[in-house]
Amino acid sequence: MPRPLPAHVQKATGGDTRAVREHILDAAYQVIVARGLSGASTRAIAAEADIGAGTLYNYFDNRLQLLAHAILRRIELLSRPVGDLPERAGKYTVAANLRYFARRISPTLDELVPLGAAAFSDPELLSVMRNEHANGESVHSSINILSRYLLAEQQLGRISAIADYRAAAAIVFRICHDQAFHRYLQGGSQRPEVLTREIDFVANALTASLRSEPKE
Repeated sequence: MPRPLPAHVQKATGGDTRAVREHILDAAYQVIVARGLSGASTRAIAAEADIGAGTLYNYFDNRLQLLAHAILRRIELLSRPVGDLPERAGKYTVAANLRYFARRISPTLDELVPLGAAAFSDPELLSVMRNEHANGESVHSSINILSRYLLAEQQLGRISAIADYRAAAAIVFRICHDQAFHRYLQGGSQRPEVLTREIDFVANALTASLRSEPKE
């Protein structure tokens, strides 16, 4: 029989299964940050969540699934600052909006790049993350938010009708990811003007045909 939740956890979550899972996942992430993946034991996570170690298994099958979900939840939470990007379609310029995305997503990627590097060093965890990600809802991921924004701009006629907005979204995201990776390697040093130049290059490519003179 499942053990009852501590009173304060019950009060904070209302005993709702999803809310309890999120409480545990947030605790797991805090342990990962403090101790690394290798130090994120179920005992340590349970202590951080202030619940019994056995209670974890009422909500997760095993430690790897718990860690995978904790990382994926963090990715989703960190994508929220760019969630309003599609609402900017038709406002400002395309280049300005893509720069806005880049600025907002950079702190997210700065946090996730080292975490991803750690996950890649654990093949079992990486495999579970791939499976959980494939089975989950990805509509709120940063790259899909960016795709929805570019599609909205295309429907408004602000980028070329023949532009591949999905490919453009992937390129912009990879530019941002590449810059975060290099910042991580270089200990935080960065050249923001490089990112702006590359983002503007993509924006110009998307809108170039709109500025072309009509052929006689």
